[in-house]
Amino acid sequence: MGTPAGDGKPRYVLDIEPVTRTVTVGPAEGLDVIEITATRPVWTGCPPPAQSRDCLVQLRAHGEVHACTAWLDDGTRDGDVLRIRLHHPARGVARGQAAVLYDGDAVLGSSTIKGTSAAPLVRIPAVGG
Repeated sequence: MGTPAGDGKPRYVLDIEPVTRTVTVGPAEGLDVIEITATRPVWTGCPPPAQSRDCLVQLRAHGEVHACTAWLDDGTRDGDVLRIRLHHPARGVARGQAAVLYDGDAVLGSSTIKGTSAAPLVRIPAVGG
């Protein structure tokens, strides 16, 4: 790339697709994640939830916890996909990280992050253009 964006603001890597050799870049706000798809959940503190559940999720070791709603994706076999909707956007969430669910201090379970959905970006028209 080498040249700044037209608005002069820094750009960040938002996604990397090794198979297609595609790197997606965008503004810092593009790093805001609101929904997480995770696979192979392991339930340690409760049975798999039959319906959505409000709880907390930790996305990084020693990182902050985030309020969320979690549920098993009904469209998958054997309940092997967990969906997590954050109540407020989080940054630095990447595929391969663990998502650990809590009820207070009690661990409910964990799952491996497979993908994320970014918060919608607000488009502001350029001045004079």
